[in-house]
Amino acid sequence: MKYALRAARTHAAWTAVAAVLLGAALLAPAIASAQQTADRITLAEVLPALAGTDLGALDLGAAPVPGGTRVVRATDVRRALVAAGRDARGLDIPRTTRVSREASRLDQDAVERLVRPAVEASLSPCELTELDAPPSLLLPAGTPTVASLGTTPRASGRVTAPVVVTVGAVETRVLISARVVCPPPIIAAGARVQIVVIVGAVRATAPGIVAQPGRRGDQVRVTNVDTRVQLTGRVVDSGTVEVRP
Repeated sequence: MKYALRAARTHAAWTAVAAVLLGAALLAPAIASAQQTADRITLAEVLPALAGTDLGALDLGAAPVPGGTRVVRATDVRRALVAAGRDARGLDIPRTTRVSREASRLDQDAVERLVRPAVEASLSPCELTELDAPPSLLLPAGTPTVASLGTTPRASGRVTAPVVVTVGAVETRVLISARVVCPPPIIAAGARVQIVVIVGAVRATAPGIVAQPGRRGDQVRVTNVDTRVQLTGRVVDSGTVEVRP
């Protein structure tokens, strides 16, 4: 009897608290819609009156892709509440809520302006003379950052420069076509050089033969003439390759 009375009081208290917190949410429509910018959907998207509460932060799953929508059903919400050990009584949950993910669409000029600094940095010391980006790019709402995945080209001409555009936790890979003019190599394949091996404060030298042409700062393969060991080092000048194991 005492347990039943306590349970009844608990239910009544929860109903009263829910009524204060929810307000209009208790009169939720059968079908609702919401705008989403984050990577996850929370209960606050379904019941906006819960925004800022611990219950409103309840995770309901992944948000739709940028520019897309996802339908959250009342059964999905109740299932999440049960899994979290929360009581769904007193919550008038819409039968379905269509959650839309905000997005921004960049035209070709905007894409080129966005990625150009990262592409130029990755192609250095080659000079970027022409850049061709996709005609448009759809990104989540937010501030994008760009990282280049490309490597320095070894000769002038047209190259592909892949970049990653990140907004929040969403990464979008974009292939950029570029035309570059590269300075000539200062070391030719087969040239004899001095290998300088630096390990901490120890510096040792040995004669070597370069396996590929390289500009100052390039990583090239070089063979120790005495030991026939192949190493990879950085071109310092026309006669020196520095190796740091």
